[in-house]
Amino acid sequence: MRAWVAALVSLPLFGCTTVLRPLTTTDAATDLEQVTHTAANELDPAVSPDGKSIAYESASTKDSLPHVEVMALGSAGQPGHLVYSSGDVPGADPAWMPDDSSIVFVSRTRDARPRLVQTYGQGVRPVFLADIGDPSFGGTHPAVSPDGKLVALSLGNLHVLEPGWRTAQLFDHALGVTDTLGSGLKVIERGTDVTYSPDGKRIAFVQESQGHEHVFVANADGSGATQITDGSEDDESPTFSPDGSHVAFCAVRGVAPAQEANLFAVRDDGSGLVQLTEGDRMACKPSWSRDGRIYFHANARDRFHVYRLRPLLGSP
Repeated sequence: MRAWVAALVSLPLFGCTTVLRPLTTTDAATDLEQVTHTAANELDPAVSPDGKSIAYESASTKDSLPHVEVMALGSAGQPGHLVYSSGDVPGADPAWMPDDSSIVFVSRTRDARPRLVQTYGQGVRPVFLADIGDPSFGGTHPAVSPDGKLVALSLGNLHVLEPGWRTAQLFDHALGVTDTLGSGLKVIERGTDVTYSPDGKRIAFVQESQGHEHVFVANADGSGATQITDGSEDDESPTFSPDGSHVAFCAVRGVAPAQEANLFAVRDDGSGLVQLTEGDRMACKPSWSRDGRIYFHANARDRFHVYRLRPLLGSP
């Protein structure tokens, strides 16, 4: 979700204007609240492990390269305040290190290869965790393991040849895992949008099944993959609940730019599916905080902003 994610919220239809329904919660969620309020597009939130900050992309226009910002969240209804910006350094797909000390994100310019960088304080460290600029890989959407030792990436289409194979095996949207120095990159599964469970023993990711993208759960090494969503919509951006019992995701319907998405949650075995939001907006990219709230982005008028809600799921 990049260029098309800034779709208009009202679409011309036979000379008229169709006004989209506002974003609301279903009976399975409460406390819907807008978190960011600037004039920029604010997308892809990632809540810190301690639940006190969010990192997200910010772009002044739908065509400009985004940069990454970190906002310290306010308490008791108070507004948050900006504590970090990558400034002139483009950035996307932020993810947190497990000790809350820093974030990693994909940085690229229009004429340079993308790099996965780690940030500290008010600057960008000149340390590349992994060179993901090789066109054979094109890694995006980093996810750091809870022990801080591994980074999982969404890779592009690639052929993998292992010793003893007669021909290379095609991986469509492969998942890769590397250490934090960028060495030992290993392809573990087909798919994209990978995320770790809180205990680091499992991953959730998206893989095509019967013509649509759906959510799968597997062991951290990619083995034992089980599909937990299905249907005629494309499911994206899974995130585990703090106790690992549920997975939240967004389900996308329609064709760009007239697409819409809403948030859902399901138990990690595929049971107990509930819808959390409704409306004609693009509500997606959930990030589940340890306090139980889910942060996500959604379009409001002609801009995207970060929102949050509290799911009401009961006991697993």
